[in-house]
Order: sequence, then C-alpha cells, then structure tokens
Amino acid sequence: MRGVFPERDWKFLRKIKPEMLNTLCRRINQEVVHMIHSSEKSEHEKYLDVYTYIQKIDRVVADCFDDWRRSNIDIKVAFLLRNNLLTDEHVQKLSEETQNQINFRRSPQGK
Repeated sequence: MRGVFPERDWKFLRKIKPEMLNTLCRRINQEVVHMIHSSEKSEHEKYLDVYTYIQKIDRVVADCFDDWRRSNIDIKVAFLLRNNLLTDEHVQKLSEETQNQINFRRSPQGK
C-alpha cells in the first residue's frame, strides 16, 4: 500500500485517530477487567497476567498510534486494519484512490 495519501484522507485519518485509539483502549481495558475478575487465580497471578498483557499490547498501541506522519500513514493504516480499528465506515469516507489501496491490501494478493 506504499503511496502518498491525498491531503483530504490524511486530514480525515488524523481527525478519527482519537476515536480509533479510544476503541483500542476500550478493548484493552475490557480484557484487563476480565483478567482481574478471573476467580480461579490468585491476586498475584492476576497481576502477572495483566502486566504481561499490557507489555504485549503496548506494542500494538505503538504500532498503530505512535509517530503519525503523512510520510508513514500507509504503514499506520496497515496496522489499523490488522487490528480492526479502521472500519468499513471509515474507509468509505476516504478517496477512491485510497479505498482501492486499502481494498488491495485486504485482498489475498495484497497480503
């Protein structure tokens, strides 16, 4: 999906970035709540599970949201798609050119 996104698409992606970050954080928080409420584990085991999970998932947060620049937005879009954060509704609001790049990436030959 290497290519320069049109300015309009870049601005739209920047606008929805907080929404997508919030969605990811909600998922993370829900998973942590689930871990904490696991009755068959000790409090220490729960803590260790949460700690390990946060360390692992922090890489996903960084991949999707750190260092947002127009020059690397194609990479960020790939991570957003992989983590189901860029929805079909979002994609429909992008230019046809960008939609084609995304649809190619989603297709078997684009992976």
